[in-house]
Amino acid sequence: MSDIDDVGRFCVYDAPMALNIDFTSTNGLDPRTARARNRRHFQDLRKSIVGPIPMDVFFERAVGKASSVSDRSVLLSATNAFKSVPYTANSPEEIYGPLIAALNKQTKYKSRCPGFVFENTARRSSHPKLPGYAKPHITCVSRRNVENVRRLSRRSRSELGYAELIIQVTPDAAHDLFTDPPPDLEVGHRASFDFIPPKDHQQGRQEAVAAFGLHVAFIVEIFARQHRNHCHSISMAGSRARLFRWDRAGCVISEAFDIRERPEYLCEFLWRFSQTSDSLRGHDCTVTPATSEEEILFKDAVKEYVRSQLEIDGEALDRAVRQHYSPGRAAAVKVHPHRRPLSQNNVWYFIISRPVITPLKLTGRGTRGYWAVETTTSRVVFLKDTWRVESNGGVEGDLLDHFNELGVRNVPAVVTYGDVPDYIPNEHENVTIWQTTYTAGSALKRWACRIAGQSISVTDVQRYRLVLGTVGYGISTIKGTEELLHATYDAFTAMRDARSKDSRIHRDISVGNIILVKEPGHEIRRGYLIDWEASNVIDAAGESMQPGRAGTWNFMSWRMLDRVHANSKHTFLDDMESLVHLVLYCALLYLPHALEKEALLQAYYEYFEDLGGVPPGPAHGGDLKYRTAHDRVLIRQAQFGSAPLAEWLTTMLEIQCPPGWRTEGYHFGDRWTPEHVDAFWSEFLRTHTLERDNRVVHDVTRAQHYDFDELSVTPPTAPSTPALAPTRKRAAAERDLLEGEPDSKRRRSVRLRNAAPPKPPSSHSRPAHPLWRALVGASVSSRSMNAHRNQQLRVWGLRNLAQELDAP
Repeated sequence: MSDIDDVGRFCVYDAPMALNIDFTSTNGLDPRTARARNRRHFQDLRKSIVGPIPMDVFFERAVGKASSVSDRSVLLSATNAFKSVPYTANSPEEIYGPLIAALNKQTKYKSRCPGFVFENTARRSSHPKLPGYAKPHITCVSRRNVENVRRLSRRSRSELGYAELIIQVTPDAAHDLFTDPPPDLEVGHRASFDFIPPKDHQQGRQEAVAAFGLHVAFIVEIFARQHRNHCHSISMAGSRARLFRWDRAGCVISEAFDIRERPEYLCEFLWRFSQTSDSLRGHDCTVTPATSEEEILFKDAVKEYVRSQLEIDGEALDRAVRQHYSPGRAAAVKVHPHRRPLSQNNVWYFIISRPVITPLKLTGRGTRGYWAVETTTSRVVFLKDTWRVESNGGVEGDLLDHFNELGVRNVPAVVTYGDVPDYIPNEHENVTIWQTTYTAGSALKRWACRIAGQSISVTDVQRYRLVLGTVGYGISTIKGTEELLHATYDAFTAMRDARSKDSRIHRDISVGNIILVKEPGHEIRRGYLIDWEASNVIDAAGESMQPGRAGTWNFMSWRMLDRVHANSKHTFLDDMESLVHLVLYCALLYLPHALEKEALLQAYYEYFEDLGGVPPGPAHGGDLKYRTAHDRVLIRQAQFGSAPLAEWLTTMLEIQCPPGWRTEGYHFGDRWTPEHVDAFWSEFLRTHTLERDNRVVHDVTRAQHYDFDELSVTPPTAPSTPALAPTRKRAAAERDLLEGEPDSKRRRSVRLRNAAPPKPPSSHSRPAHPLWRALVGASVSSRSMNAHRNQQLRVWGLRNLAQELDAP
């Protein structure tokens, strides 16, 4: 699980990932939707690609110098190093087969990359041709981890948890997505050259986009399965290579070079890579393996806290603990307090295991969230590991401390927070190297070309940790109407307090930013409004000081989703509307109503995910939100099983847009104010009896989101309840079920004409959410898909296949 770097510190390998809400598999990695994910990876990253970088600049800025004590006498000669690799081939195997042999070549005293081994991991997949099951063609691992990798089962994906770098191969140079500018093009003119040409100007573009999307997917999974600041990789198109450096700001890509004709470039890269420290290879060395005593401390403390929050015991408790704990995979995290001298004496230690949030996108904040245990007090806390944009507005920890001093209700308590250094010295040092990205640095960006006609937009971010004393479950775990309306009212109280006491609005009211906490003496869990990173102060007119959209698209107000108002200033009224959208979201997904599956899907996607517009113009949406605010038809059609809930939704929308009201210019009803809404809501809760346990889960997965040729493979089934102290063999098998490919013994093949994803159970057959089903061990029934839906699926699958071939 760990390795020792050159200065005596440890780094952690094969970290667990967050589970889905059923606790049955890794969240967000359904192999049946891999192609769609990979296309999103490409779209998300296209403005964050910096390149092509000349090789000498790439070595200096993106790799770093080898250690001054490095002995090059142990390095094999680069002459003819890769002559066995063909210029072009009919398959990737014809390229990476001889390449692996050349990379692993060694004599008694010399090698290409001392201390590392290059493994053929493509063959370790049960379905190497399918994106959802594929593994990197070549994975470079530390020699000390080779046996760990070779012992893994074929359905494990932990190879990516041990990867130091990967190499992805396409058989021909035509499959290189990127095009280098002419050598004589001046640096100042590179911004007008297309590093990725428009789609009409490149042959084999579809294959190249698919290959790059898969490459990015592997990098994202490496970041998810390890504690990393950055990562390196190599792409091969025939014998032409490019070097990559990836971080949370984007990726830096080298110019292409032919490894047959210029083998010294690849040899130099591998030499430098092998001679740097673990931290310079991208590992976060402030996270170290936990001791066995610390792991026991963590498990016991989390178990007691889960018991207090969910009021369960026995096997149900053991299953619930699994959301936070993976046996044998606990780690110790160091948090350096903000504005304190940097030394081991000023460090907090927390034990973590499985996160509740794993980022599945490369760029952005990359937030991981953990239930953690403080080592000296055994207190359970919430540890947020994220990346922040440097600003003069302070950090989230400062803001929450300020809120608590002002008496803002229903916001989390702060334990500690601070930026993350590259390492923490035993004694105070005057010079501190912080964990930051480097992609946006001027020394690299000056070489950047545009991407498919658009300029790049890259911003460096800095690693930051925030530890909160308030720990709970997401609002998506509500038990019923009562908890939903009370918890959202608690969040509304926090919003009002922040506005009145600090002139600040949240700007990201969404389903992920309200947690539920069971507190002593209270039957209903309290709602806390978290994640204030997007918040902003307001001016005398009540408008955000910072213009433009902020927050989560699904829950934005219809005013902010209007293309005309894309750069308008957010207001408290927008946040109030977002809270109504959040209540409706939870009502449609987690409470009883009469909408059939197709009607629910249409309403869900039009209301929450509607997105139009053509780049570079602004995106827009919100049409159904606007119509529902005015006519309430969706509320009536839903026929919610809770009459009070339907009354609350109807009344709130009527307060915003009274019957017959027209909102030209976005002027709302006279009572659409914080004071009137608070008066209505508080009185409503006081005078209405709300359902406490009426939770029903409705599936909103669209069948056409599945990959057509992945459907003959069933997803992993739920593992049996683990023993409290599983054997090593059983623990490994259970880990594969949770985080790897589906069990081959449970896999069934179906003829393509009958291929179909398992139909989610109807809403009426699921009287409780998967969370609560998992906790109490109840079975969930399902019905087989009828012939009509099979026919629909075949049409959808073929349509997806055609769309993929035409993907930009």
